[in-house]
Amino acid sequence: MLYFTFLTIRKKIISPEIMFITQYLKDKIEKINKNLSFIQTTLPLGLSLIIFVSYFGCKKIEDLQEEEKEKNNSSVIIKPAEGMDLYGLITDSKGKPVSDVVVSDGYSCVTTNSEGVYQMKKHAEADIVYYSTPTNFEINVANSSISAATFWKTLMGSEKRYDFTLTELDRPETDFTLVCIGDPQTTSAAQVTRFRAETMTDIQDFVDNHDKPCYGLVLGDITGDHLELNSSMRLTLGTTKMPYFVTIGNHDHNKSVLNNDLEAGKVFQSVFGPLNYSFNRGNVHFVCLDNVIYDGQSDYTAGFTDEQIEWLKQDLSFVSKDKMVIVYYHIPLRHTNSYKNREKMLGLLKDFKSNQLMAGHTHYHENFMITHPISTFEHIHAAACGAWWHSTLNTDGTPNGYAVYEISDTKFTNWFYKSTNYPKDFQIRLHRGNTSFGGDYGYFSFNKPSTTIVANIWNADPEWKIEAYEDGQYITDLTVQPTMVDAFSVGYHVGVLNRNLSSYGGSGSGKSKHIFLHSLKNPDATTIKIKATDRFGNEYVQSELISDLKTAANY
Repeated sequence: MLYFTFLTIRKKIISPEIMFITQYLKDKIEKINKNLSFIQTTLPLGLSLIIFVSYFGCKKIEDLQEEEKEKNNSSVIIKPAEGMDLYGLITDSKGKPVSDVVVSDGYSCVTTNSEGVYQMKKHAEADIVYYSTPTNFEINVANSSISAATFWKTLMGSEKRYDFTLTELDRPETDFTLVCIGDPQTTSAAQVTRFRAETMTDIQDFVDNHDKPCYGLVLGDITGDHLELNSSMRLTLGTTKMPYFVTIGNHDHNKSVLNNDLEAGKVFQSVFGPLNYSFNRGNVHFVCLDNVIYDGQSDYTAGFTDEQIEWLKQDLSFVSKDKMVIVYYHIPLRHTNSYKNREKMLGLLKDFKSNQLMAGHTHYHENFMITHPISTFEHIHAAACGAWWHSTLNTDGTPNGYAVYEISDTKFTNWFYKSTNYPKDFQIRLHRGNTSFGGDYGYFSFNKPSTTIVANIWNADPEWKIEAYEDGQYITDLTVQPTMVDAFSVGYHVGVLNRNLSSYGGSGSGKSKHIFLHSLKNPDATTIKIKATDRFGNEYVQSELISDLKTAANY
Protein backbone atom coordinates (compact mmCIF):
# COMPACT_ATOMS: atom_id res chain seq x y z
CA MET A 1 0.00 0.00 0.00
CA LEU A 2 1.22 3.49 -0.80
CA TYR A 3 1.10 5.85 2.19
CA PHE A 4 1.74 9.58 2.57
CA THR A 5 2.79 11.23 5.81
CA PHE A 6 3.18 14.76 7.12
CA LEU A 7 6.13 16.64 8.49
CA THR A 8 5.49 18.40 11.79
CA ILE A 9 6.05 22.15 11.51
CA ARG A 10 6.58 24.42 14.45
CA LYS A 11 3.41 26.34 15.16
CA LYS A 12 5.09 29.73 15.26
CA ILE A 13 6.05 29.52 11.56
CA ILE A 14 2.77 28.13 10.27
CA SER A 15 0.81 30.62 8.20
CA PRO A 16 -2.99 30.36 8.06
CA GLU A 17 -2.67 29.01 4.50
CA ILE A 18 -0.28 26.25 5.54
CA MET A 19 -2.50 25.39 8.50
CA PHE A 20 -5.46 25.07 6.16
CA ILE A 21 -3.62 22.87 3.67
CA THR A 22 -2.24 20.68 6.45
CA GLN A 23 -5.67 20.09 7.92
CA TYR A 24 -7.14 19.57 4.45
CA LEU A 25 -4.54 16.92 3.62
CA LYS A 26 -5.05 15.17 6.94
CA ASP A 27 -8.75 14.94 6.17
CA LYS A 28 -8.13 13.55 2.70
CA ILE A 29 -5.16 11.20 3.13
CA GLU A 30 -7.08 8.22 4.43
CA LYS A 31 -9.61 8.51 1.62
CA ILE A 32 -6.87 8.85 -1.00
CA ASN A 33 -5.06 5.78 0.33
CA LYS A 34 -8.28 3.80 -0.01
CA ASN A 35 -8.60 4.83 -3.64
CA LEU A 36 -5.01 4.25 -4.81
CA SER A 37 -5.42 0.54 -5.50
CA PHE A 38 -6.33 0.99 -9.14
CA ILE A 39 -3.31 3.23 -9.69
CA GLN A 40 -0.99 0.69 -8.07
CA THR A 41 -2.23 -2.11 -10.31
CA THR A 42 -1.71 -0.12 -13.48
CA LEU A 43 1.14 2.31 -12.83
CA PRO A 44 4.63 2.25 -11.35
CA LEU A 45 5.20 3.93 -8.00
CA GLY A 46 6.82 7.02 -9.53
CA LEU A 47 3.84 7.70 -11.76
CA SER A 48 1.45 7.21 -8.85
CA LEU A 49 3.34 9.94 -7.01
CA ILE A 50 3.14 12.21 -10.07
CA ILE A 51 -0.63 11.86 -10.17
CA PHE A 52 -0.90 12.63 -6.44
CA VAL A 53 1.40 15.64 -6.60
CA SER A 54 -0.26 16.92 -9.79
CA TYR A 55 -3.67 16.75 -8.11
CA PHE A 56 -2.64 19.07 -5.32
CA GLY A 57 -0.16 21.08 -7.42
CA CYS A 58 -2.97 22.12 -9.77
CA LYS A 59 -5.07 23.50 -6.94
CA LYS A 60 -4.85 26.93 -5.39
CA ILE A 61 -5.68 27.57 -1.75
CA GLU A 62 -8.97 29.21 -2.68
CA ASP A 63 -9.94 26.07 -4.64
CA LEU A 64 -9.22 23.83 -1.65
CA GLN A 65 -11.23 26.17 0.54
CA GLU A 66 -14.10 26.03 -1.95
CA GLU A 67 -14.11 22.25 -1.69
CA GLU A 68 -14.40 22.52 2.05
CA LYS A 69 -17.16 25.11 1.64
CA GLU A 70 -19.10 22.74 -0.60
CA LYS A 71 -18.76 20.01 2.00
CA ASN A 72 -19.97 22.20 4.83
CA ASN A 73 -21.93 24.97 3.13
CA SER A 74 -25.38 23.76 4.07
CA SER A 75 -27.21 22.72 7.18
CA VAL A 76 -29.56 20.66 5.03
CA ILE A 77 -29.77 17.13 6.32
CA ILE A 78 -30.51 14.68 3.55
CA LYS A 79 -32.52 11.61 4.41
CA PRO A 80 -32.38 9.47 1.28
CA ALA A 81 -35.03 6.93 0.48
CA GLU A 82 -34.39 3.32 1.37
CA GLY A 83 -31.69 1.77 -0.83
CA MET A 84 -30.35 5.11 -2.07
CA ASP A 85 -26.64 5.19 -1.29
CA LEU A 86 -25.43 8.08 -3.46
CA TYR A 87 -26.88 11.53 -2.87
CA GLY A 88 -26.08 15.17 -2.38
CA LEU A 89 -27.08 18.81 -2.59
CA ILE A 90 -26.59 21.23 -5.48
CA THR A 91 -26.79 24.94 -4.64
CA ASP A 92 -25.90 28.16 -6.39
CA SER A 93 -23.15 30.51 -5.24
CA LYS A 94 -25.60 32.17 -2.84
CA GLY A 95 -26.49 28.89 -1.18
CA LYS A 96 -29.91 28.55 -2.83
CA PRO A 97 -30.92 25.07 -4.02
CA VAL A 98 -30.87 24.39 -7.77
CA SER A 99 -33.57 22.08 -9.06
CA ASP A 100 -33.74 19.93 -12.21
CA VAL A 101 -29.99 19.41 -12.50
CA VAL A 102 -29.18 16.04 -14.07
CA VAL A 103 -26.74 14.00 -11.96
CA SER A 104 -25.18 10.66 -12.89
CA ASP A 105 -22.85 7.95 -11.66
CA GLY A 106 -22.08 6.99 -15.26
CA TYR A 107 -24.82 4.37 -15.42
CA SER A 108 -28.08 6.09 -14.45
CA CYS A 109 -29.30 9.67 -14.38
CA VAL A 110 -31.52 11.48 -11.88
CA THR A 111 -32.42 15.12 -11.27
CA THR A 112 -32.31 17.35 -8.24
CA ASN A 113 -35.64 18.13 -6.58
CA SER A 114 -36.99 21.52 -5.54
CA GLU A 115 -34.64 21.47 -2.54
CA GLY A 116 -31.59 20.85 -4.74
CA VAL A 117 -31.25 17.25 -3.55
CA TYR A 118 -30.41 14.27 -5.77
CA GLN A 119 -30.34 10.62 -4.77
CA MET A 120 -29.79 7.31 -6.53
CA LYS A 121 -28.77 3.70 -6.07
CA LYS A 122 -25.09 3.63 -6.95
CA HIS A 123 -24.07 1.18 -9.66
CA ALA A 124 -21.68 -1.51 -8.44
CA GLU A 125 -18.99 -0.37 -10.91
CA ALA A 126 -19.44 3.38 -10.34
CA ASP A 127 -16.52 5.31 -8.89
CA ILE A 128 -17.42 8.88 -9.89
CA VAL A 129 -20.44 11.19 -9.60
CA TYR A 130 -21.06 14.24 -11.77
CA TYR A 131 -23.68 16.69 -12.97
CA SER A 132 -24.69 18.02 -16.39
CA THR A 133 -24.11 21.77 -16.24
CA PRO A 134 -27.44 23.55 -16.88
CA THR A 135 -27.58 26.15 -19.63
CA ASN A 136 -28.09 29.05 -17.21
CA PHE A 137 -24.97 28.34 -15.13
CA GLU A 138 -21.26 28.82 -15.71
CA ILE A 139 -18.99 25.92 -16.55
CA ASN A 140 -17.00 25.27 -13.39
CA VAL A 141 -13.26 25.02 -14.07
CA ALA A 142 -10.32 23.78 -12.03
CA ASN A 143 -9.22 27.26 -10.96
CA SER A 144 -8.47 30.72 -12.33
CA SER A 145 -5.30 29.44 -14.02
CA ILE A 146 -6.55 26.12 -15.42
CA SER A 147 -9.70 26.20 -17.54
CA ALA A 148 -10.35 22.44 -17.43
CA ALA A 149 -14.09 21.88 -16.97
CA THR A 150 -14.58 20.40 -13.49
CA PHE A 151 -18.00 18.93 -12.75
CA TRP A 152 -17.39 15.64 -10.93
CA LYS A 153 -16.15 14.08 -7.72
CA THR A 154 -14.45 10.76 -7.18
CA LEU A 155 -16.37 8.42 -4.89
CA MET A 156 -14.43 7.94 -1.68
CA GLY A 157 -14.79 4.71 0.28
CA SER A 158 -17.98 4.61 2.32
CA GLU A 159 -18.81 8.29 1.81
CA LYS A 160 -22.26 8.66 0.27
CA ARG A 161 -22.90 12.41 0.11
CA TYR A 162 -21.36 14.67 -2.56
CA ASP A 163 -22.44 18.30 -2.86
CA PHE A 164 -21.80 20.72 -5.73
CA THR A 165 -21.96 24.50 -6.13
CA LEU A 166 -22.94 26.28 -9.36
CA THR A 167 -22.58 29.93 -10.37
CA GLU A 168 -25.48 31.45 -12.28
CA LEU A 169 -24.94 33.30 -15.56
CA ASP A 170 -26.44 36.73 -16.13
CA ARG A 171 -28.33 35.11 -19.02
CA PRO A 172 -28.04 31.89 -21.06
CA GLU A 173 -25.44 32.00 -23.82
CA THR A 174 -27.49 31.28 -26.93
CA ASP A 175 -24.66 32.64 -29.11
CA PHE A 176 -21.29 31.05 -28.47
CA THR A 177 -18.31 29.54 -30.26
CA LEU A 178 -17.01 25.99 -30.16
CA VAL A 179 -13.33 25.16 -30.70
CA CYS A 180 -12.59 21.52 -31.59
CA ILE A 181 -9.07 20.12 -31.22
CA GLY A 182 -8.17 16.77 -32.73
CA ASP A 183 -5.46 14.44 -31.42
CA PRO A 184 -2.68 16.38 -29.68
CA GLN A 185 -1.13 12.90 -29.16
CA THR A 186 2.01 14.06 -27.36
CA THR A 187 4.66 11.48 -26.49
CA SER A 188 7.30 13.63 -24.77
CA ALA A 189 7.74 16.79 -22.74
CA ALA A 190 9.19 18.44 -25.84
CA GLN A 191 6.00 17.72 -27.77
CA VAL A 192 3.89 19.12 -24.93
CA THR A 193 5.99 22.27 -25.16
CA ARG A 194 5.49 22.41 -28.93
CA PHE A 195 1.74 21.90 -28.53
CA ARG A 196 1.59 24.77 -26.09
CA ALA A 197 3.80 27.08 -28.17
CA GLU A 198 1.93 26.41 -31.41
CA THR A 199 -1.65 25.25 -30.94
CA MET A 200 -2.51 26.71 -27.56
CA THR A 201 -0.84 30.04 -28.28
CA ASP A 202 -2.82 30.25 -31.50
CA ILE A 203 -6.06 29.37 -29.69
CA GLN A 204 -5.32 31.86 -26.95
CA ASP A 205 -4.93 34.62 -29.52
CA PHE A 206 -8.19 33.57 -31.18
CA VAL A 207 -10.14 33.43 -27.91
CA ASP A 208 -8.74 36.72 -26.61
CA ASN A 209 -9.83 38.51 -29.78
CA HIS A 210 -13.20 36.82 -30.18
CA ASP A 211 -16.42 38.58 -29.19
CA LYS A 212 -18.38 35.51 -28.04
CA PRO A 213 -17.96 32.99 -25.22
CA CYS A 214 -15.73 30.12 -26.35
CA TYR A 215 -15.77 26.47 -25.27
CA GLY A 216 -13.32 23.74 -26.27
CA LEU A 217 -13.72 20.06 -27.12
CA VAL A 218 -10.57 17.94 -27.26
CA LEU A 219 -11.40 14.87 -29.31
CA GLY A 220 -9.19 12.17 -27.81
CA ASP A 221 -5.62 10.91 -27.95
CA ILE A 222 -4.53 13.62 -25.57
CA THR A 223 -1.22 11.76 -25.40
CA GLY A 224 0.23 8.96 -27.47
CA ASP A 225 0.26 6.11 -24.92
CA HIS A 226 2.19 8.26 -22.43
CA LEU A 227 -0.20 8.53 -19.51
CA GLU A 228 2.47 10.22 -17.40
CA LEU A 229 1.89 13.33 -19.56
CA ASN A 230 -1.83 13.58 -18.70
CA SER A 231 -1.38 16.11 -15.92
CA SER A 232 0.90 18.38 -17.93
CA MET A 233 -1.51 18.20 -20.87
CA ARG A 234 -4.40 19.10 -18.56
CA LEU A 235 -2.45 22.19 -17.52
CA THR A 236 -1.41 23.05 -21.08
CA LEU A 237 -4.93 22.72 -22.48
CA GLY A 238 -6.11 24.99 -19.68
CA THR A 239 -3.81 27.94 -20.42
CA THR A 240 -6.53 29.98 -22.16
CA LYS A 241 -9.68 31.45 -20.61
CA MET A 242 -11.76 28.97 -22.67
CA PRO A 243 -13.31 26.17 -20.58
CA TYR A 244 -12.57 22.86 -22.26
CA PHE A 245 -13.88 19.29 -22.17
CA VAL A 246 -12.17 16.09 -23.32
CA THR A 247 -13.05 12.67 -24.66
CA ILE A 248 -10.87 9.59 -24.35
CA GLY A 249 -9.03 8.14 -27.37
CA ASN A 250 -7.47 4.76 -28.07
CA HIS A 251 -4.02 6.08 -27.11
CA ASP A 252 -5.40 7.37 -23.79
CA HIS A 253 -6.13 3.86 -22.52
CA ASN A 254 -3.74 1.98 -20.27
CA LYS A 255 -2.06 -0.60 -22.53
CA SER A 256 -1.05 -2.80 -19.60
CA VAL A 257 -4.68 -3.58 -18.70
CA LEU A 258 -5.93 -6.57 -20.68
CA ASN A 259 -9.55 -7.44 -21.49
CA ASN A 260 -11.02 -4.79 -19.21
CA ASP A 261 -12.06 -1.63 -21.05
CA LEU A 262 -13.40 -0.04 -17.87
CA GLU A 263 -10.13 -0.43 -15.97
CA ALA A 264 -8.07 0.68 -18.98
CA GLY A 265 -9.71 4.11 -18.78
CA LYS A 266 -9.22 4.67 -15.05
CA VAL A 267 -5.92 6.57 -15.24
CA PHE A 268 -7.37 8.96 -17.82
CA GLN A 269 -10.49 9.40 -15.68
CA SER A 270 -8.41 10.18 -12.59
CA VAL A 271 -7.04 13.28 -14.35
CA PHE A 272 -9.74 14.36 -16.81
CA GLY A 273 -12.97 13.10 -15.26
CA PRO A 274 -15.86 10.91 -16.49
CA LEU A 275 -15.74 9.16 -19.85
CA ASN A 276 -19.44 9.57 -20.68
CA TYR A 277 -21.10 12.81 -19.65
CA SER A 278 -23.08 15.82 -20.91
CA PHE A 279 -23.43 19.56 -20.48
CA ASN A 280 -25.56 22.40 -21.85
CA ARG A 281 -24.84 25.76 -23.47
CA GLY A 282 -27.62 27.95 -24.78
CA ASN A 283 -30.02 25.73 -26.72
CA VAL A 284 -27.41 23.03 -27.31
CA HIS A 285 -27.00 19.79 -25.38
CA PHE A 286 -23.50 18.30 -25.61
CA VAL A 287 -22.84 14.59 -25.05
CA CYS A 288 -19.41 12.99 -24.73
CA LEU A 289 -19.11 9.24 -25.35
CA ASP A 290 -16.16 6.89 -25.00
CA ASN A 291 -16.42 4.91 -28.24
CA VAL A 292 -13.15 2.98 -27.90
CA ILE A 293 -13.77 -0.61 -26.80
CA TYR A 294 -10.31 -1.48 -25.57
CA ASP A 295 -8.82 -4.95 -25.05
CA GLY A 296 -5.27 -3.92 -24.12
CA GLN A 297 -1.91 -3.61 -25.85
CA SER A 298 -3.42 -1.17 -28.38
CA ASP A 299 -6.03 -3.74 -29.44
CA TYR A 300 -9.39 -2.02 -29.78
CA THR A 301 -12.63 -1.78 -31.73
CA ALA A 302 -15.07 1.08 -32.13
CA GLY A 303 -18.57 1.16 -30.74
CA PHE A 304 -20.86 1.77 -27.80
CA THR A 305 -21.65 -0.68 -25.04
CA ASP A 306 -25.21 -1.55 -24.06
CA GLU A 307 -24.63 0.27 -20.77
CA GLN A 308 -23.66 3.44 -22.67
CA ILE A 309 -26.80 3.27 -24.79
CA GLU A 310 -28.94 2.96 -21.66
CA TRP A 311 -27.09 5.88 -20.04
CA LEU A 312 -27.58 7.98 -23.19
CA LYS A 313 -31.31 7.19 -23.26
CA GLN A 314 -31.64 8.42 -19.71
CA ASP A 315 -29.52 11.51 -20.29
CA LEU A 316 -31.47 12.55 -23.41
CA SER A 317 -34.81 11.92 -21.69
CA PHE A 318 -34.24 15.16 -19.77
CA VAL A 319 -33.54 17.21 -22.93
CA SER A 320 -36.27 19.09 -24.78
CA LYS A 321 -36.72 17.95 -28.38
CA ASP A 322 -36.42 21.54 -29.63
CA LYS A 323 -32.69 21.55 -28.77
CA MET A 324 -29.63 20.86 -30.87
CA VAL A 325 -27.62 17.82 -29.73
CA ILE A 326 -23.88 17.65 -30.41
CA VAL A 327 -22.29 14.26 -29.71
CA TYR A 328 -18.51 14.01 -29.60
CA TYR A 329 -16.25 10.97 -29.40
CA HIS A 330 -12.92 9.80 -30.80
CA ILE A 331 -13.33 7.29 -33.66
CA PRO A 332 -15.50 8.35 -36.64
CA LEU A 333 -18.78 6.55 -37.22
CA ARG A 334 -19.18 7.14 -40.96
CA HIS A 335 -21.05 4.15 -42.49
CA THR A 336 -19.15 1.43 -40.66
CA ASN A 337 -21.43 -1.61 -40.35
CA SER A 338 -19.27 -3.29 -37.71
CA TYR A 339 -19.56 -0.37 -35.30
CA LYS A 340 -21.29 -1.79 -32.22
CA ASN A 341 -24.63 -0.09 -31.43
CA ARG A 342 -23.97 2.58 -34.08
CA GLU A 343 -27.57 2.72 -35.29
CA LYS A 344 -28.98 2.66 -31.78
CA MET A 345 -26.89 5.64 -30.77
CA LEU A 346 -27.76 7.64 -33.89
CA GLY A 347 -31.41 6.67 -33.62
CA LEU A 348 -31.62 8.34 -30.24
CA LEU A 349 -30.87 11.70 -31.92
CA LYS A 350 -33.51 11.62 -34.63
CA ASP A 351 -36.30 13.51 -32.84
CA PHE A 352 -34.23 16.52 -31.82
CA LYS A 353 -34.40 19.76 -33.78
CA SER A 354 -30.85 19.39 -35.09
CA ASN A 355 -27.70 17.39 -34.42
CA GLN A 356 -24.01 17.33 -35.27
CA LEU A 357 -21.24 14.82 -34.62
CA MET A 358 -17.58 15.52 -33.77
CA ALA A 359 -14.67 13.06 -34.06
CA GLY A 360 -10.90 12.89 -34.37
CA HIS A 361 -8.59 9.86 -34.69
CA THR A 362 -7.73 9.93 -38.40
CA HIS A 363 -5.06 12.65 -38.73
CA TYR A 364 -6.91 13.93 -41.79
CA HIS A 365 -9.80 16.36 -42.18
CA GLU A 366 -13.23 15.52 -43.57
CA ASN A 367 -16.81 16.76 -43.37
CA PHE A 368 -18.71 13.52 -43.82
CA MET A 369 -22.44 13.30 -44.43
CA ILE A 370 -24.07 10.39 -42.62
CA THR A 371 -27.35 9.35 -44.26
CA HIS A 372 -28.52 6.37 -42.20
CA PRO A 373 -30.34 6.01 -39.85
CA ILE A 374 -30.36 9.82 -39.69
CA SER A 375 -28.95 12.55 -41.91
CA THR A 376 -26.25 14.49 -40.10
CA PHE A 377 -22.76 15.87 -40.50
CA GLU A 378 -19.88 14.05 -38.90
CA HIS A 379 -16.98 16.46 -38.63
CA ILE A 380 -13.77 14.43 -38.65
CA HIS A 381 -11.04 16.71 -37.38
CA ALA A 382 -7.45 16.87 -38.51
CA ALA A 383 -4.90 16.50 -35.74
CA ALA A 384 -3.25 19.32 -33.83
CA CYS A 385 -0.08 17.23 -34.06
CA GLY A 386 -0.58 16.71 -37.80
CA ALA A 387 1.30 13.61 -38.87
CA TRP A 388 2.48 12.85 -35.32
CA TRP A 389 4.56 16.01 -34.78
CA HIS A 390 6.90 15.27 -37.72
CA SER A 391 5.84 18.31 -39.74
CA THR A 392 3.26 21.08 -39.99
CA LEU A 393 0.92 18.79 -41.97
CA ASN A 394 -1.65 16.08 -41.52
CA THR A 395 -1.45 13.04 -43.77
CA ASP A 396 -3.87 14.56 -46.31
CA GLY A 397 -2.10 17.92 -46.55
CA THR A 398 -4.35 19.69 -44.05
CA PRO A 399 -2.19 21.97 -41.89
CA ASN A 400 -1.88 21.36 -38.15
CA GLY A 401 -4.72 23.27 -36.53
CA TYR A 402 -8.23 23.18 -35.07
CA ALA A 403 -11.83 23.83 -36.12
CA VAL A 404 -14.08 26.70 -35.08
CA TYR A 405 -17.91 26.56 -35.03
CA GLU A 406 -20.06 29.59 -34.31
CA ILE A 407 -23.46 28.62 -32.90
CA SER A 408 -26.63 30.65 -32.57
CA ASP A 409 -29.71 29.07 -31.05
CA THR A 410 -29.77 25.59 -32.65
CA LYS A 411 -27.78 26.35 -35.81
CA PHE A 412 -24.21 26.67 -36.96
CA THR A 413 -23.86 30.19 -38.34
CA ASN A 414 -20.23 29.73 -39.37
CA TRP A 415 -17.51 27.14 -39.28
CA PHE A 416 -13.94 27.18 -40.50
CA TYR A 417 -10.64 25.40 -40.05
CA LYS A 418 -7.94 27.51 -38.39
CA SER A 419 -4.43 26.48 -39.42
CA THR A 420 -1.84 26.96 -36.69
CA ASN A 421 0.40 29.98 -37.30
CA TYR A 422 -1.57 30.99 -40.39
CA PRO A 423 -4.25 33.68 -40.80
CA LYS A 424 -7.89 32.65 -40.70
CA ASP A 425 -8.30 33.03 -44.48
CA PHE A 426 -5.63 30.42 -45.30
CA GLN A 427 -7.94 27.66 -46.59
CA ILE A 428 -6.38 26.56 -49.91
CA ARG A 429 -3.00 25.26 -51.09
CA LEU A 430 -2.22 25.20 -54.84
CA HIS A 431 0.31 23.20 -56.90
CA ARG A 432 0.96 22.41 -60.53
CA GLY A 433 0.05 18.86 -61.40
CA ASN A 434 3.55 17.83 -62.48
CA THR A 435 5.49 19.25 -59.52
CA SER A 436 7.48 16.59 -57.65
CA PHE A 437 7.98 16.75 -53.91
CA GLY A 438 10.50 14.65 -52.01
CA GLY A 439 14.10 14.04 -51.08
CA ASP A 440 16.60 11.30 -50.40
CA TYR A 441 13.87 8.67 -49.96
CA GLY A 442 11.87 9.33 -53.09
CA TYR A 443 9.76 11.85 -54.97
CA PHE A 444 6.01 12.08 -55.40
CA SER A 445 3.77 14.07 -57.73
CA PHE A 446 0.09 14.29 -58.61
CA ASN A 447 0.87 12.67 -61.97
CA LYS A 448 -0.93 15.41 -63.85
CA PRO A 449 0.36 17.75 -66.57
CA SER A 450 1.77 21.19 -65.76
CA THR A 451 -1.42 22.72 -67.14
CA THR A 452 -3.44 21.12 -64.33
CA ILE A 453 -3.80 23.12 -61.13
CA VAL A 454 -4.23 21.06 -57.96
CA ALA A 455 -6.21 22.76 -55.17
CA ASN A 456 -6.30 21.21 -51.71
CA ILE A 457 -9.26 22.83 -49.89
CA TRP A 458 -9.32 21.01 -46.56
CA ASN A 459 -12.59 22.24 -45.04
CA ALA A 460 -14.71 21.97 -48.18
CA ASP A 461 -18.08 20.27 -48.02
CA PRO A 462 -20.72 19.60 -50.74
CA GLU A 463 -22.21 23.08 -50.43
CA TRP A 464 -18.96 24.93 -51.14
CA LYS A 465 -18.69 26.66 -54.54
CA ILE A 466 -15.20 26.36 -56.06
CA GLU A 467 -14.35 28.61 -59.02
CA ALA A 468 -11.30 28.89 -61.29
CA TYR A 469 -10.11 32.19 -62.79
CA GLU A 470 -7.39 32.85 -65.38
CA ASP A 471 -6.01 36.36 -65.89
CA GLY A 472 -8.99 37.75 -64.01
CA GLN A 473 -11.62 35.89 -66.06
CA TYR A 474 -13.98 33.30 -64.61
CA ILE A 475 -13.42 29.95 -66.38
CA THR A 476 -15.37 27.18 -64.64
CA ASP A 477 -16.63 25.64 -61.42
CA LEU A 478 -14.64 22.74 -59.98
CA THR A 479 -15.85 19.50 -58.41
CA VAL A 480 -14.10 17.46 -55.78
CA GLN A 481 -12.03 14.53 -57.01
CA PRO A 482 -12.10 10.95 -55.72
CA THR A 483 -9.58 10.39 -52.95
CA MET A 484 -6.05 11.27 -54.05
CA VAL A 485 -2.60 11.11 -52.56
CA ASP A 486 -1.48 14.59 -51.55
CA ALA A 487 1.99 14.66 -53.10
CA PHE A 488 2.99 17.67 -51.00
CA SER A 489 2.35 15.83 -47.72
CA VAL A 490 3.68 12.44 -48.80
CA GLY A 491 6.70 14.00 -50.48
CA TYR A 492 7.78 15.48 -47.17
CA HIS A 493 6.81 12.72 -44.75
CA VAL A 494 8.04 9.82 -46.90
CA GLY A 495 10.46 11.36 -49.40
CA VAL A 496 12.28 13.57 -46.88
CA LEU A 497 11.65 11.98 -43.48
CA ASN A 498 11.46 8.32 -44.61
CA ARG A 499 8.20 7.67 -42.77
CA ASN A 500 5.98 4.69 -43.58
CA LEU A 501 4.10 5.24 -46.85
CA SER A 502 0.85 3.56 -45.77
CA SER A 503 0.66 5.53 -42.50
CA TYR A 504 1.51 8.94 -43.92
CA GLY A 505 -1.15 9.44 -46.54
CA GLY A 506 0.28 7.34 -49.33
CA SER A 507 -2.55 4.82 -49.34
CA GLY A 508 -5.88 3.92 -47.77
CA SER A 509 -7.90 6.36 -45.70
CA GLY A 510 -4.96 8.75 -45.40
CA LYS A 511 -5.55 9.95 -48.95
CA SER A 512 -6.92 13.44 -49.35
CA LYS A 513 -10.69 13.74 -49.76
CA HIS A 514 -10.78 17.43 -50.65
CA ILE A 515 -8.67 17.92 -53.77
CA PHE A 516 -10.00 19.85 -56.77
CA LEU A 517 -8.38 19.92 -60.24
CA HIS A 518 -8.47 22.68 -62.85
CA SER A 519 -7.21 22.18 -66.40
CA LEU A 520 -6.02 25.55 -67.69
CA LYS A 521 -7.96 26.90 -70.62
CA ASN A 522 -4.97 29.13 -71.40
CA PRO A 523 -1.72 27.28 -70.61
CA ASP A 524 0.12 30.61 -70.74
CA ALA A 525 -2.12 32.40 -68.24
CA THR A 526 -0.04 34.71 -66.05
CA THR A 527 -2.38 34.81 -63.07
CA ILE A 528 -4.36 31.85 -61.79
CA LYS A 529 -6.89 32.18 -58.99
CA ILE A 530 -9.01 29.63 -57.18
CA LYS A 531 -11.92 31.10 -55.21
CA ALA A 532 -13.84 29.03 -52.67
CA THR A 533 -17.14 30.23 -51.21
CA ASP A 534 -18.35 28.23 -48.22
CA ARG A 535 -21.95 27.51 -47.18
CA PHE A 536 -22.02 30.71 -45.09
CA GLY A 537 -20.87 33.03 -47.87
CA ASN A 538 -17.26 33.37 -46.71
CA GLU A 539 -14.89 33.73 -49.66
CA TYR A 540 -11.36 32.38 -49.70
CA VAL A 541 -8.93 33.07 -52.53
CA GLN A 542 -5.54 31.58 -53.38
CA SER A 543 -3.17 32.41 -56.26
CA GLU A 544 0.21 31.25 -54.91
CA LEU A 545 1.51 28.02 -56.43
CA ILE A 546 3.64 26.01 -53.98
CA SER A 547 6.54 24.18 -55.58
CA ASP A 548 8.82 23.40 -52.61
CA LEU A 549 8.56 21.87 -49.14
CA LYS A 550 9.64 24.86 -47.04
CA THR A 551 6.27 25.21 -45.32
CA ALA A 552 5.98 21.47 -44.65
CA ALA A 553 8.93 21.42 -42.25
CA ASN A 554 8.59 22.20 -38.56
CA TYR A 555 7.99 25.86 -37.70
